[in-house]
Amino acid sequence: MSFATWVNGLTTLVKCLSADPRIEIRTSTSIRTVTPMSDGRYQLHSTDGLVTEADAVVLAVPARVAAELIRPFSQDAANMLGQVRYASVATAVVAYPRASIKNVRALTGTGLLVPSSKRRLLKAATFLSAKWPHLTDPHYFLVRFSCGRVGEHEIENLGDAALVARLHSDMEDATGIDVKPAEYHVQRWPAAIPQLEVGHLERVAKIRADLERHPGLALAGASYDGLGIAACARSGERAALSCLAVISERSG
Repeated sequence: MSFATWVNGLTTLVKCLSADPRIEIRTSTSIRTVTPMSDGRYQLHSTDGLVTEADAVVLAVPARVAAELIRPFSQDAANMLGQVRYASVATAVVAYPRASIKNVRALTGTGLLVPSSKRRLLKAATFLSAKWPHLTDPHYFLVRFSCGRVGEHEIENLGDAALVARLHSDMEDATGIDVKPAEYHVQRWPAAIPQLEVGHLERVAKIRADLERHPGLALAGASYDGLGIAACARSGERAALSCLAVISERSG
């Protein structure tokens, strides 16, 4: 299996977009309400008090956020969006002394997945230094641990040090690595991963059909069309094309 990314990592994409003079990025604020205008456009009211007029709106936000923004447009669509469940997750990037793990055969791969039937806290481990050349370090071998499943709350009750200790213990059982991490960094993502369960596609189709009564109002992102960068890019492109079609017809 082969993997692809930018030479300097995914931050390359963010830096490229933020440097584009056609794109305005506003941080540390969020959209409070979206309201229709008489000409078919929309007003966006943000929490910093600014009001923006838009030809079209793509809601690339979690389903629970989109539900409240579209509730004035469709109570039924909002209720269906509210049915999407989310899992809270955490990741921990740890640095193992390279000299101490050179004989661990499992680390010649790119990672491992742990099924929920194993009842382990560790859900996945990505061997960053083996998977991505730009993360190779002569002194340390970097591993990213992932944990958190829907309906589980154990990670919320563990401090960073205790969380890393538990994840390392699972890693040791799986691979035989017995040296503790020299450094670690934990990142927590509350209610971050949407669960695309049985019936999800049909639900999203109904929501989008309902929103067709409001041209130029679209949904995009992981909560609707699948996890991962590729799925989100396709979802965003689909939403943008639908909005461009509406704008073209309106100005036509």
